[in-house]
Amino acid sequence: MTVGSHNSRSRSRVGSRHSRASDQPDLFQQLEEPTPPPHLDLDIGPELLGALHTALRQARTRGLSRERVVDAMNRYLPDLARPITLRQLNAWTAASKEFSEFPARYVAAFCVATECDLPMRVLASAIGADLYDAREADARRLGESLIEAARLRREQSDIRRRLGG
Repeated sequence: MTVGSHNSRSRSRVGSRHSRASDQPDLFQQLEEPTPPPHLDLDIGPELLGALHTALRQARTRGLSRERVVDAMNRYLPDLARPITLRQLNAWTAASKEFSEFPARYVAAFCVATECDLPMRVLASAIGADLYDAREADARRLGESLIEAARLRREQSDIRRRLGG
């Protein structure tokens, strides 16, 4: 089953849900089917190109030439029919090459090869998402657990007070 066919079936089920008391759609329908604002501009070409240039510049300061970046990308993408070439990387990152844009399927390998996640952050930010690393994830989990522990302490205190003890 493809994702598209599954979504279309679940959408038709969700779309038919209405509150019996009125003609308003069910709250859950609104939560399950977010609609992007009409003014959303997802053309990230210039931002992505800038991020690619920044990543290559930062890699160069760490001693990674474009050739080494290409070699690393090919190591991280071993099943390519044809390996990525320096000429391709140069074309993808040249502002003058109008019809030669960086393929999205290579962004992850590029980020690992250059040790820079800026291009991935550009992609994520276009849809309102953000990337965070393991340390940030741990900090978030710690904060959430501290909040939950405080909530539980308050709940315990309320129960003790109601029980008179």
